[in-house]
Amino acid sequence: MILSEPPPTQADLHFRVAGFPVRIHPFFWIVGLLLGLNAFNGEPKGTMLAVGVVFISILVHELGHAFLQRKFGGRPRIVLHGFGGLAICSDCDRSPRSQILISLAGPCAGFVLAIALALLVGLTSGYLALVPGWMASSWKESLDPQVMGRLTGVDLLLGVLWFRAYDMELLNMAIRMMFWINIFWGLINLLPVYPLDGGQVARDLFSLSQNPHEGITNSLRLSVATGAAAALLGLVVLQSIFIALMFGYLAYTSYRTLQAYAGRGPGVGWR
Repeated sequence: MILSEPPPTQADLHFRVAGFPVRIHPFFWIVGLLLGLNAFNGEPKGTMLAVGVVFISILVHELGHAFLQRKFGGRPRIVLHGFGGLAICSDCDRSPRSQILISLAGPCAGFVLAIALALLVGLTSGYLALVPGWMASSWKESLDPQVMGRLTGVDLLLGVLWFRAYDMELLNMAIRMMFWINIFWGLINLLPVYPLDGGQVARDLFSLSQNPHEGITNSLRLSVATGAAAALLGLVVLQSIFIALMFGYLAYTSYRTLQAYAGRGPGVGWR
């Protein structure tokens, strides 16, 4: 969610995954705990389970970026912080085509994780179905009420993903959270809004067809418009104050960046 690396602290956790150095800032755990407390209503086991789900999901996302960065000649490192994560690489290929693939690799890694989880859930629970919103009524009518009573689902942008509930409700909640983070937020992250991955892709796509200054300027304009539209949809359609505030803030920061950048000459780049 943010592009700047937080400063190191003595409470940082350091380890390696697949050869990549990983640093976890203490605020990452604090935000994870707050999310877990909210999702599981303060239940201790559920809260810790939620922290684990958030940790795995964000780490997999950043590993997606890092593997592509290494493929393009870089030596990346990963930082997890209070607002998400960063795959930092100063020596990988900076061409727009390479950067587009690197930016897309993070959400795609989350989608692959969700697909693997879906296969596992489908095999072990015996039922899995993604039902678009426009089919919800007819689909429910086609099911035996007893079967429907044993199902649980998670709302995604594409519809509702249903699976047969396990006996342990904490496990059901963790699975729903894993799907929600890796699919719902993976799709949200592809919107052309800075500093989301979709915003980075938009910048590099514009730069392929225009000079870098025009490409960045136009991508910032798109970020402002998309962020404002997403804020409105989040408030009216999804009825989520969090999404409305988040995209409203991103639209505002993109507008301020656009104002500052517009005064620079065409020879000035921005990364």
